Amino acid sequence: MRGAVQGVHGLSEHAGRYERLARALTTQGFAVAALDHRGHGLTAGSTGPGGFGEGATSDAVLDDVRDLGERLAAGHPRVPRFLLGHSLGSAVALASAERDGADLAGLVLSGPIGVAPQLAAAVPQLEAAVAGGLGEQPMDALGAFTPPSSRPARPTTGSAATRGRPTPTWPTRCAATTSRPRTATAPACSRWSPARRAPRVWPACPAGLPVLLLAGQRDPVGGTDAAQVAAPADPLRDGGLPVELRVYPDARHEVFNETNRDEVTGDLLGWLGARLGG
Repeated sequence: MRGAVQGVHGLSEHAGRYERLARALTTQGFAVAALDHRGHGLTAGSTGPGGFGEGATSDAVLDDVRDLGERLAAGHPRVPRFLLGHSLGSAVALASAERDGADLAGLVLSGPIGVAPQLAAAVPQLEAAVAGGLGEQPMDALGAFTPPSSRPARPTTGSAATRGRPTPTWPTRCAATTSRPRTATAPACSRWSPARRAPRVWPACPAGLPVLLLAGQRDPVGGTDAAQVAAPADPLRDGGLPVELRVYPDARHEVFNETNRDEVTGDLLGWLGARLGG
């Protein structure tokens, strides 16, 4: 076993959406582990869709990431462990690296939110929604995280509850992507949004931790030409971290599901291999 990779999925999705990536990693000798976050995927059966579970706070998400990392390390001792987070999961992974990442060999952030002014403006709205009793409403019901590049849904498809809602076309250039269940709620988003941070105030990750940023040039979350993704690279470097940024021309948000996904996967494997000295 060369190393271990722990995945941290994003908003309104689940770990199963990374099966293709997991196969590519295991083929190259990496152990892979990921969980469905509280309120997401299969875990939603015990916590409730979009919820953290009775009495739990959003810090429990970090505890879950830590606990799975410990199990992964115990199952594969003495091998380097990497943390890979996508989208909102990149914010969780970043916070996890800050709090519990002393033993990490590297951090990969895919489709990171970066410094996004429009998301900073959305945070007070989300917190107001929570205060108004809408805390368990899915994010799409609140109109958040629906970029302007979305198109209207066909009025003749879907249930009455979903008919007329925007159908996102921004995750990839593909005509369709794997199902993204609606399970993210206002508390989850407002708690983890990096928009809470000042532009140059980013986590104090372990000294020397290698970081790889993967972004699509046309990802609306990352800003024009991924400028909002590039913004955190400098403060991370200022903190002494070796940071690499890969921006893929014309790609959108989900680079691991994009039309050039084999290129992205190859870049990830090359970066991981370089961290292992081979």
